[in-house]
Amino acid sequence: MNVQREVWFEKVAWSYMPCHWKGFAVMAVIIFPTVAAIILTQMLLNSFGYGHAEWLPFAIFFIPALLFLLGVAKRHS
Repeated sequence: MNVQREVWFEKVAWSYMPCHWKGFAVMAVIIFPTVAAIILTQMLLNSFGYGHAEWLPFAIFFIPALLFLLGVAKRHS
């Protein structure tokens, strides 16, 4: 069975650009909570005295979000 998927992203150079409202929506649903989690975690670590651990929330939240978005973009391109 050949299933056609909706095209939400276009491949541009080595990355993907959204070309459908669903592509923008998926990006917003992932990006906004990820940025909020990074900021809140950095504030929490700073309040505990770990201000030098700025890389930790970035690695914990950004890398999985990026990989998830790349997977969705590849699937819907």
